[in-house]
Amino acid sequence: MGCLKKIKQTLTDENIDGFLITNAVNIRYVTNFTGSESILLITPECDYLFTDFRYIEQAHQDIPWIKIVEKKNSLERTICGKLKRLKIKKLYVESLYLTVCQYHDITDGNDGICLIPTKGIVEQYRKRKTAQELAKIRTAIHIAERAYDVVRKKIRTGISEKRIADFIEYEIRNQGGERSSFEIICAAGQRASLPHARATNRIIQGKEAVLIDWGVCFQFYNSDLTRIHFTDKISSEYRKIYQIVLDAQNFAIDSIKPGRKAKDVDHAARNYIQKKGFTKCFGHGLGHGIGLEVHEGPTINGRSKEILEENMVFTVEPGIYIPGWGGVRIEDMVLVTSCGYEVLSQAPKKLKEITI
Repeated sequence: MGCLKKIKQTLTDENIDGFLITNAVNIRYVTNFTGSESILLITPECDYLFTDFRYIEQAHQDIPWIKIVEKKNSLERTICGKLKRLKIKKLYVESLYLTVCQYHDITDGNDGICLIPTKGIVEQYRKRKTAQELAKIRTAIHIAERAYDVVRKKIRTGISEKRIADFIEYEIRNQGGERSSFEIICAAGQRASLPHARATNRIIQGKEAVLIDWGVCFQFYNSDLTRIHFTDKISSEYRKIYQIVLDAQNFAIDSIKPGRKAKDVDHAARNYIQKKGFTKCFGHGLGHGIGLEVHEGPTINGRSKEILEENMVFTVEPGIYIPGWGGVRIEDMVLVTSCGYEVLSQAPKKLKEITI
């Protein structure tokens, strides 16, 4: 609700008649409404949720302070009628989410209306988590870790990547999660060089490392972790590369504090990996914000212009990927605190903790 008041004040300050939010996640963040196929109109005086018959009763229960408008024909035509009656001429729209069809429906149906493209109005508030959001994220992490702790004891040679992913999917729900945050990544042996490898029916062989990237959705909030599991004694080569990635992650995490440039956190890990001779083997950004979406602000990469602020939550996930050999990625979730950081995830990752 605090976000809604700030947006309404922005409209007043900038002399804008309204703001049309078409992104379902942003609607959920601003209003707490959890239905789908709805559009939110915010004005300085009043706010309207446009939806269909399926969500009318739910909307009245979830958000009684917002006027609910049931569509009678198409959602766009219903919105056009309301815009006309409210005499809205200057309208903010979400440029990343308004479709071309919606744009033309609104402009063709409202003479003289000016659609002003915006980006990040709601997302800027989502970057910093409230106490309630942090509690849900912590729970999503704890469920993910409990699920992994059960499943990693079942990982052995002779079973498939998909079987492991299925075990995790089941255990996530068994431990209280609503679902996986995303399609679980499970890649054994050489396939771990694919950063987003899909789990296949490939059977795990002896002396192979298994990369597992998984997450939990709990009350719409997400977690995202990656660990390496060994089915046998770790080779000296793998031990070396694993330790480089782990050290790089530690350097990055230790650099986190309010006021730090996000790109400098990325550089802390990337420069170390480059120093060790694996410049071309770490091709993705160091991390991403996480909350209502698995990937949201802040962006943590070498081009980011973000400045870290207290209560931001993001992943730190350096990796080394070598085609024909395999890969290592270690991913944790970190909270920016008032004077530094807190690593929210605690799944074992030190070599002495995971080596057979």
